[in-house]
Amino acid sequence: MISKYFRHDKMKKVNILILIILCLNLFIISIFLCGGICLNKKAPFIPLDDKALIANIGPISCLNNGKWIRCFRTHDGTIYFRGQFKSFSGGKTVVPQKDINVEEINAEAERAVISMNGLFYATGGYARFLKPGMYSVAAWRSTDELKTIKNEEAFVYVPEGPQRNREKGEWYGLYVYRTILQMPDGSWLMTMYGNFEEDRLPPQDRDSQQETKFMMRTFIVTSTDEGRSWHFLSSVAVPKSGEPIGEGFVEPAIARLNDGRLLCIMRTGHHYPLYASWSADSGKTWTPPLYTGLDRACDPCLIKLRDGRVALSWGRRYPEGWSKISSEGDQSLFKYPGEGYTNLAISDDGGAKWTTSKIAQRTGSCYSTIFEVESNVIFFQVDQWYWRVKLKSKTSS
Repeated sequence: MISKYFRHDKMKKVNILILIILCLNLFIISIFLCGGICLNKKAPFIPLDDKALIANIGPISCLNNGKWIRCFRTHDGTIYFRGQFKSFSGGKTVVPQKDINVEEINAEAERAVISMNGLFYATGGYARFLKPGMYSVAAWRSTDELKTIKNEEAFVYVPEGPQRNREKGEWYGLYVYRTILQMPDGSWLMTMYGNFEEDRLPPQDRDSQQETKFMMRTFIVTSTDEGRSWHFLSSVAVPKSGEPIGEGFVEPAIARLNDGRLLCIMRTGHHYPLYASWSADSGKTWTPPLYTGLDRACDPCLIKLRDGRVALSWGRRYPEGWSKISSEGDQSLFKYPGEGYTNLAISDDGGAKWTTSKIAQRTGSCYSTIFEVESNVIFFQVDQWYWRVKLKSKTSS
C-alpha cells in the first residue's frame, strides 16, 4: 500500500511537471506569435492626451531584439525585423523566420532600403575613405525576392568630401541615412549627411559638442546603376555660424510630394528643432532650411500617405517636464528607456504646416520607422517595440 501510494504521488508530480512544461511551451509560442513580452519594467505607454490626429492606437508589443535599430518592408508588404522576425500582416502579428539572414541590414539606424518587384537593395553605415572624393559603403542586393542576398561594396563619389577616415569614437565623415527614392526617369536618390573637408564649424552647445566635433551637412547622392555607385548631386542644407542649430543638419529623410517636389526633413540636435527644405528640380537645388515648429527632435522618418498627406515620425528623447539645464547635462541623466516621446505629425500641404501628436512615451532611443500598412493605418517600430496607429481620415473634422 505504501509503495502504491508513493508511485501514485510520483505519477502526480510527473503529470504536474508535464503540464507546467506544456504551459511554458504555449507561453513561449504565444510570445513569438503575438510579438513578445517586454522584459523592461519601464515599458512604453500611450499618453492619454493630444489625439487630434488619432482614431486609435493599438497595444505596444515587444520583441526584445535591440536598440537603435531598424526594420524594413519589402514590396509585397512583408516587414523584416532584427532578431530574425517578420510580419505578413502589417504588424498585427510577428513570427520568427529563418528563411533569410537580414541581421546586418537591421543592425543600425544608418541604413537605406529600396524594394520593388524583382529587386531588393539596401546600403548604409559609415562611408569609408578610399582616396580623395571616393568612398565605399556596405550594400546588400537580392534579385530573387529575398531567397538569397548578395553582399556588395558600393562606391560613393563626393568630390569635396573629407580626406581621412574617422578616428575611434569620433562622429565624423559621411553617413548613409534613411531614404532611397526612385525618380520618374529611373534614377535613384539617396539621403546622406556628414562633413565635407571644408566643414570645420564647431557646435555651439555642450550637448552637441558631446555628439560631434564639427557641424554636419545634409546632401543628396544619385545612382543610375541601381546602387552600385553613387554620385554627389547637391547639398540640401549647410550649417552657418550663429544659426539656431546644434549638430548641423543631420539624419535626413525625403519624400516625393504629389506635385513632384521633394521634401527633406532634417535633425539639428536633441535640443533643437527639425528643419525642412524643398526641391522643385528633382533634388538639384533646395530652398533654404525652414523651421518646422517640431522641437527637440531626433531621427525623422518621412512617408507619403495614400491620400496624399505626408506623415512624419520623430523622437523627443529629452522631453518637456524632464529635460533640465544642469552641470551633469541631459545625456548623463538619461537611463534607458528614459522618458522620451515618439511623435507623429501629419501635413496636408506638403510640409509647410504640421498637426502633431504624442504617440508613446519611454521609447528608448526614440528612433522610429513607420510604414502605411493599410489606408490611414501606420505601423510604428522603435527599438524592440512596435504597434499600429489608426489615423483619422483626411475628410474628418
